Amino acid sequence: KKKDKCGTHLFIAEMLNTTIIQSSNAFTFHAGRAQAASILSIQFDTTLSEAKDFCQDQLNCVAFYFPVIPSATQLDAPENITFVSAIDVFEPSADDQWRTFIASDPTKAQYVNASSFAFEINPEVIQNPYLACCDKARPIPPVEAIEAVDPLERISCDISPKEFYEQYELPRQPVMLVGCSEKWKARKRWASFETLIPRFDNATEWRATLDEEDLEARKWGDIVDAMVENRTFYIFDSLDHPTGQFLEKDYAVPYPFQGGDLYGYLKDFPDGDYGSLRWFCVGRGGTGTDPHMDPYATDAWNSLLYGHKWWIIYPTSVIDEEVLTCNPACSVEDPTEQDWYASVGIRAALSEYAHGERPYHVLQRPGETIYVPNGYVHSVYNVDDTIGVTANYGSRAHF
Repeated sequence: KKKDKCGTHLFIAEMLNTTIIQSSNAFTFHAGRAQAASILSIQFDTTLSEAKDFCQDQLNCVAFYFPVIPSATQLDAPENITFVSAIDVFEPSADDQWRTFIASDPTKAQYVNASSFAFEINPEVIQNPYLACCDKARPIPPVEAIEAVDPLERISCDISPKEFYEQYELPRQPVMLVGCSEKWKARKRWASFETLIPRFDNATEWRATLDEEDLEARKWGDIVDAMVENRTFYIFDSLDHPTGQFLEKDYAVPYPFQGGDLYGYLKDFPDGDYGSLRWFCVGRGGTGTDPHMDPYATDAWNSLLYGHKWWIIYPTSVIDEEVLTCNPACSVEDPTEQDWYASVGIRAALSEYAHGERPYHVLQRPGETIYVPNGYVHSVYNVDDTIGVTANYGSRAHF
């Protein structure tokens, strides 16, 4: 198979007339766990990278397996990892509850019972080896837990558009900008739901969800009722309509993105079908998006004025957001957004894709602006009540 794409193991039963394929990776992934194995040790609060290093350093370490539940103290580490020197019986898992990594070192092959492993070259499994099983296994992690594993670089919003283009847009690298909103009027006007409520007449309409209802036009008065009564709601509305344009006085396009929108130079784009791709976002804690890639080949910036957002950003090798949505075969009935984030989302840091890349867990704080280039599937969860503004734009780097 292509380099770094082999997702099933190289050990095949001797009685089969086959050609052995050896992965270029140090380990191959299997959904399931060893049921009859010679245990070397069990470790706690050990990350996947640390487990691989440990097993490679141990001459008698053949494999390791773990339950797909993050540690209570560390999101990027499973509850425990079991290291083994031999595998006699392997039990496949269809619900992504257990994962096993077996060393690709041919000298260790004799310690693995080949007949325990079924071998099937399935391009879909190789590209997307993890089932999206949505359950209620874990609570949503607190802000501190997400912050502890956040790897995203922070830079000053004073960086020039030219420098930003060369250092981040051109390499297609997500980054967090700090200080973009320091001079915005929104810092005070969007400081909380209480400061936002009197800004609009109750009869004005916004595209929003209320309780469990779909996203559609809602009167501001009904949204305010949801705010006051602590009910679930989420506003995601274009800033093109007259009421939305009223908010343009509150913020400005962050300096690094100014003048960088190719679509802004096109005569017929934006138009009535697309709008300007600028959005006002207000959400109750506990709401979030589905996994998605931004539309129309656009990059995006998202500025947060109030609250905290949890971003899960997948590697660019993940190109189909559908494989990340709740799989009915192994999910609870009618899964909610919280079910996805508490299961598939929380397991993201324990998942490895092409070239050893793993998804990012990112915590966005008030006053921060995240940049996400096109090509990254991502999902966003409001850890608590949030207010922000976002825009999509056509970057030269993407074309």
